[in-house]
Amino acid sequence: MTDALVVLRREFESAEGSFMLQLRCDLVWDRAAFSRLERSMRVACGQYEGSDENPGA
Repeated sequence: MTDALVVLRREFESAEGSFMLQLRCDLVWDRAAFSRLERSMRVACGQYEGSDENPGA
């Protein structure tokens, strides 16, 4: 699993320190955490562009 997918998994599981958890529970927009999430999404999309592979499977 790539680093980007590890970050995304932690985000969508709302792991401690994740942007999603901070936003949902504390109503805090953490710019650094958001940037980490956004960057990981871009990397993952680039890695799987044009692929039929399901990275979450």
